[in-house]
Amino acid sequence: MSKTIKGLIIGISIFLVIVLIIVSILMFPLKGKTYDYDYWYRDKPYDINDTVVLEKEENKDFKILVITDLQFNDALDLCGRADNVYETIDALITEQKPDLIVITGDLVWAKFTKFSVIKAINKIDSYGIPWAPINGNHDGEGKADLKWQGEQFMKAEHCLYQPGPSNLTGEGNYIINVTENGKVIQSLILMDSGNHDTYGDGSGEETSAYAYIHYDQIEWYKWAIRSVSAQQYGSFDPAGGKVVESMAFFHIALPEMKEALLPYLDENGLGEVPEHLGFGAIREGIACPPLNSGLFDAMKELGSTKNIFFGHDHANDASVVYEGIRMTYGVKTGPSPKPWNDAVAYGGTRITLKDADHSVRVEHIYKGGPEK
Repeated sequence: MSKTIKGLIIGISIFLVIVLIIVSILMFPLKGKTYDYDYWYRDKPYDINDTVVLEKEENKDFKILVITDLQFNDALDLCGRADNVYETIDALITEQKPDLIVITGDLVWAKFTKFSVIKAINKIDSYGIPWAPINGNHDGEGKADLKWQGEQFMKAEHCLYQPGPSNLTGEGNYIINVTENGKVIQSLILMDSGNHDTYGDGSGEETSAYAYIHYDQIEWYKWAIRSVSAQQYGSFDPAGGKVVESMAFFHIALPEMKEALLPYLDENGLGEVPEHLGFGAIREGIACPPLNSGLFDAMKELGSTKNIFFGHDHANDASVVYEGIRMTYGVKTGPSPKPWNDAVAYGGTRITLKDADHSVRVEHIYKGGPEK
């Protein structure tokens, strides 16, 4: 056998060994530890120190940048196809200079996400700005489970992620209180809206569809609003103005988003938001859960939450006021490599908490696509 052939065989063998090692690493599951932490119950005393607290700078607006559905995965990172998403994040953060970044789910996507999780965390943390991720329907589909990802979030210097009460549905139900001179001016409620749930049709047949905010999460939400308000004002009394304002963030839209826009959509479920109700458009079907678990009704009852933000439906950027609450699809961040997203506008969403009166302004920031 010639030296050339021997060299070729050795080279191929080394290459195959390297490929086998890489595949083995990618296929090996990473699971986080399960802890009994922060057990929640309805009569639990509320301590603001158990939440994340951000102090608003005096005489300055407080700006939140919402980015969503980045959907990194190892394959895209390795072949450089995720670079344009990172470029979009760079541009948004450099231009907007937010006080807080919120990621409303689907930071990663696909089976192989270990390297992408770490790379994305390091990248976003490098800006030195507080940031808060929540889980989407794709984040837990890979070999790195949500508990493991949560552990990586908590290792990052500027990441505010909290796993939340261990007895609640989901991973990462937590609260960020924005304060000024020691008073809470906006309570941010971040919730895990899950992946899929199983639904019965009454005939014994079961189907799988997008998950809903579960009843225990709603009770926790109600407890949080009542408790922070009572702590600040001495009692919870929405009619008397004794309620702390709040906004909520989760990945999958509520059924009320479809209810609000149904009269204005065509036979395909698409259409523009009327100017008197908001802005943006529905460019793909609203993918909400088939079960309405009552979170929106709870929000109306308590009178605290005036804004809800979600992602999930990549082509949608609708923002609509419905029964006193604004619901907003965050603009998908970064052009997606998936074919069905090639024509979708991308960028982020800016929330401004005004210094003068603490009112909230919501705007989309486009960095590419047809809406730029």
